[in-house]
Amino acid sequence: MSKPLLRVGLFALGLCVSQFSYALKDPLDLPAMQAPKAAKALALNVTSLGTNVLMVGERGIVLKRDFAVTDAAQGVKDGEGKVWTQAKVPVSVNLTGVVFVNETLAFVVGHDGVVLKSTDAGATWIKVFDGIKANEQVVAAAKKKMDDIQRRYDAASAAEQDKMNEALEAATFAFEDAEAGARFGPARPMLDVWFKDANTGWVVGSYGQIFETGDGGVNWTLIADRLNNPDFRHYNGLYGDETGLLLISGEAGRIYRSNDFGATWERMDTGYIGHFYGTAVMRNAAGEPIVFAYGFGGNVYRLGAGATQWWKLNSPSKESFVQGLTVDKVVLFVDQKGRLVSTDESGTVLKMVSSAEGKPVTGMAQVNKTLVLSGQNGPRTLDLPR
Repeated sequence: MSKPLLRVGLFALGLCVSQFSYALKDPLDLPAMQAPKAAKALALNVTSLGTNVLMVGERGIVLKRDFAVTDAAQGVKDGEGKVWTQAKVPVSVNLTGVVFVNETLAFVVGHDGVVLKSTDAGATWIKVFDGIKANEQVVAAAKKKMDDIQRRYDAASAAEQDKMNEALEAATFAFEDAEAGARFGPARPMLDVWFKDANTGWVVGSYGQIFETGDGGVNWTLIADRLNNPDFRHYNGLYGDETGLLLISGEAGRIYRSNDFGATWERMDTGYIGHFYGTAVMRNAAGEPIVFAYGFGGNVYRLGAGATQWWKLNSPSKESFVQGLTVDKVVLFVDQKGRLVSTDESGTVLKMVSSAEGKPVTGMAQVNKTLVLSGQNGPRTLDLPR
């Protein structure tokens, strides 16, 4: 009797050790589990290209679906019964941003500074960057800045040194903070991503992280020194288009704009002091951009074509807006309760176009006349308002 019990005990102990070892693995090295209920897990963002949709979320879950194709026999079902395919992903961190570059190429970003790349329309992914590599560049850049100021300080007169004390102290603090962050590990998330073509793209994230690639994600370069963000405020969202316009939405009501694909930047202070989560752009008859910044508490600010001053629109929602899309001649916003708010064609008035509330929403994409929402309990769809 004792031998079978001993075997059972040893088996249980082995199982516990195995599960414990699995749990201790770095999520950057732990592939996402294939889960039968993956399409009902928390989804954190979504994007579309044509009828193809990619949705990303917790623990490395990536879902894909072609809305033009009849549901496959195998896959994971969402709450509406639609079948999604769970992708093979090499990490199990939360994923926060996703973009299609073309029909086959896509990129994803997430926690621990991870950047993933797919060349098969999102079916499989490889890791091309992470917070470990990001920290190395952040520390090196902070040290270089501190050393440069120290050299100038040492060569300066006593009067000039008095003027430089504050800058040297700030640079020293930034270096020490970067080193401390690196010792803590790759804990700073990337929050959004955009590519202008198969080679050139950008990722942004917490604490003023912005990296650029010119070779399709093989190498990434920190370009934080191009932006005026001395207090390392978070970058929450990234917009880009074919004209060279790039927009970063961030903390403290700041918008950062480039008109030359990221070579130079200007910081725009909108007059708002809260979080912006994204930007959307509509163009007037002359093709000039009208920019909308949206975020916490239903706030939407507008920058007219050629204007220098932002002004706040009167919003019918007091819930945070999580996504804005340009649809035909208007911009459509979704708040965190799933309600839809639209501009008029002039972009000067906001109106509620769908007041139905649902589970918390994190993102929105368009497929023909359908809106695909990401959020709690995975994907769900809404008809595009008329």
